[in-house]
Amino acid sequence: MKKNFVLFVVVIAVLALLVAPATAQSPFAGQTIVVVTQTGSAIGGPANDLGQVWAAENGATVEVQQFAFADLFPRIITALQTGTQEFDVLIYASDWMGDIAGGGYVLPVPDSVKEAVEWEDMIPLYRERIADWGGTTYAVPFDGDSHMMYYRKDLVSPESAFAAEFESTYGYTLDEPQTWAQYRDIAEFFHNREVDTAGVTAPIAGTIEAQRRQAQSFWFLMTRASGYAKVPGDPYFFFDENMTPLVNTAGWVQGLQDWIDISPFGAPDMINADVTNVRSVFPAGQSVFGLDWGDVGPITVDPNASVVGGISGFGPHPGGDRYWDRATGEWVTPESGVNRAPFIAFGGWVISVAGDSDVADAAWDYISFLANKENAGVLAVTGGTGVNPLRASQFENLDLWLGAGFDEASALDYLDAISASIGDPNAVVDLRIPGAFEYFAALDTGISRALAGELSAQEALDGVAAEWDAITDRLGRESQLELYKQSLGIME
Repeated sequence: MKKNFVLFVVVIAVLALLVAPATAQSPFAGQTIVVVTQTGSAIGGPANDLGQVWAAENGATVEVQQFAFADLFPRIITALQTGTQEFDVLIYASDWMGDIAGGGYVLPVPDSVKEAVEWEDMIPLYRERIADWGGTTYAVPFDGDSHMMYYRKDLVSPESAFAAEFESTYGYTLDEPQTWAQYRDIAEFFHNREVDTAGVTAPIAGTIEAQRRQAQSFWFLMTRASGYAKVPGDPYFFFDENMTPLVNTAGWVQGLQDWIDISPFGAPDMINADVTNVRSVFPAGQSVFGLDWGDVGPITVDPNASVVGGISGFGPHPGGDRYWDRATGEWVTPESGVNRAPFIAFGGWVISVAGDSDVADAAWDYISFLANKENAGVLAVTGGTGVNPLRASQFENLDLWLGAGFDEASALDYLDAISASIGDPNAVVDLRIPGAFEYFAALDTGISRALAGELSAQEALDGVAAEWDAITDRLGRESQLELYKQSLGIME
């Protein structure tokens, strides 16, 4: 799939060269745009590859500076706060909007840019909630993110050769898991079992998940905790009405305990795995389950990277078989048997222009090209770009996915899983207030200590809660509470 994107870029580049004499008079000729984003092919690849196409068309220069994810926020916020004018275009996690847009460091998105990227085609969650801060649009959504589950549907099915044995062992039908308890049972059942994958019989791991510190582990804990800790109809998840952390309440603790408990059924060295491992292990047929953003879907149909094309199942991540009602202090079992609370993890990569950029017009033109409808469609169906679906047209145009190698059933399954997540009324949107990076860094440390066996789940999260309180006090409890409520759509 990556080579398809490269071919797409090459075709556009050739066309750009053919029309170069006409575009030599571009108002951006001779200007240099400095873009900052994460290291690697995901997000950084398209920013650079398409950037060179835009630069050739306009007689300009695009310089993409990439940093490891753990270093990206510190580099961006330091440059903005010190006024060094290092970067013109920022491609960053929407979680950081509170610090970046809330800090007054970026420019509002012009209407002309919204028109150029066909704004109304973007899913409302991303164009209205993710891209805005304080009622003003400060970013262009580049990527639509939420967590989802991947599984081997040739194994996890009522028609599976293993179905009878599983039902005899666990007392229910082997099928796509709806709860984390079912997910664990299935992972345990298959872990180290000999199965056939693409004609080769070999042991398979129960799951592959990103547990490595200073990577993405805290998002995956929140995915596990959401079904246990998000009360239907209650908007609060990270903090309560008084900005008291909820991270050490029973639902969150159960989520972390679940993650500790499933570790023995994970792929080798899962404690040091990040999403790059998930995106290689599951497509290679080495695990029954995988948890990730939407990136794995296009990889599964790439014959150069996958042996599970056509036998991969896609679903919203599981929910809790009970949830903790913080108001009553009791566990509640839903009538349906599952509390669905999809976690809109990360919220996607967004793009802004630094307020101190002296090439802002050129920067907006570059963004308009990078995030336009055509490029967005190609990036969403191409494995390795880091770009997931975020436009209505991407969900409506099945041919887009069939052309990328999906069969019809798999394409519909994949898109339905994403739609179910982002459209769920009990979905949890990621934390988007000032200090989000610090709050998550503290959580990351606590998780790693629990997974390593140094602390119990409760002890680890009690420590995180204390650190969250300290961060809130330092940043200003009243202002943090006001901004947190605004991020939840609670206006007082």
